[in-house]
Amino acid sequence: MVRPPHEGRLTMVRERLPSPFPQRYTDRQWARYVRQGRELVQQESGLQFALGDITLKMVPKKEVGDRRGVFPVLDRYADSIGINVHSLLSYRSVAIHWPVEHRQPGESFSVHRALEALDDRFEIIKTPPGGAAHWTEDQALRRAGRLPHRPLTKEEKLDRVRTLLTNSESAVGAVEEIIRRPDIAQKVMANPSNQRILYRAHHEQRVEAAAVRLAQAHDREAEPEEEAAAEPARRLREGAVDYRRASREALELIGSGTAFLVDLQEMVPRLHVAEFTDREVRAILDNHRRIRAALDWCDSALASGDTTMDEELARILAEGDDQP
Repeated sequence: MVRPPHEGRLTMVRERLPSPFPQRYTDRQWARYVRQGRELVQQESGLQFALGDITLKMVPKKEVGDRRGVFPVLDRYADSIGINVHSLLSYRSVAIHWPVEHRQPGESFSVHRALEALDDRFEIIKTPPGGAAHWTEDQALRRAGRLPHRPLTKEEKLDRVRTLLTNSESAVGAVEEIIRRPDIAQKVMANPSNQRILYRAHHEQRVEAAAVRLAQAHDREAEPEEEAAAEPARRLREGAVDYRRASREALELIGSGTAFLVDLQEMVPRLHVAEFTDREVRAILDNHRRIRAALDWCDSALASGDTTMDEELARILAEGDDQP
């Protein structure tokens, strides 16, 4: 079979063309566009370096103890030439870090700026990664340990998310949106560390809510004529612990007990005990027995300082609720 005379040539072009749209450009067209673009980038870089050098002539680099103001001068100069003062300050910083003799003509101003903080930048810029002819700005940012504009690795993408979500309100909204996806929520909760963090946050919310409900319940119970008599007891109860100085463990114990107490105060009056089966009653009583044993253990630890659990207590706490 005889192939069309142009078929082999087109195939060869497609194989070696680096353009993402090989069917749109020939090698010659792509090379011309690249050459024109690099020339314009070099012109722009030259202008940026030139502006930075001008600022160094106007206000030389400050020496130790030199308190002459740079910003007021450059602010007025920026307004006079129609440029943003912060752009001008950026050009000045790069010009300071890259003396003329160390600038790499083939590399853009953006690459110089990305590498400016490295001590060995004068040598690094001479060897683009992977044997390439030129640096990309993202490669230079990565080399300097900074976040690239187009994150590729998982850590870079996470760093970008952290940067975008520095505002707490925005972070809350983003997390709420993400965890509504069942697949994401399941993966998050599969991590024990995440489970502990969410449990801790939920526990602290319950403790705070229980303390509020308990205070409201005591306020409702106190009749106006009894208010004066109840005030000393309330002050004693509130002043028993300085919550600003108490240890986290003490606050957790108080909070857990308070939450349990408030839950029972709200739950018991609504119980339909007549509907409970004998087995359910035995299970509840058995659970309460274990709770009392745990409370006695805690009281003993507070009194003696000994937090060890003996075998009998361990057996009681480990018993199931389905005992005969």
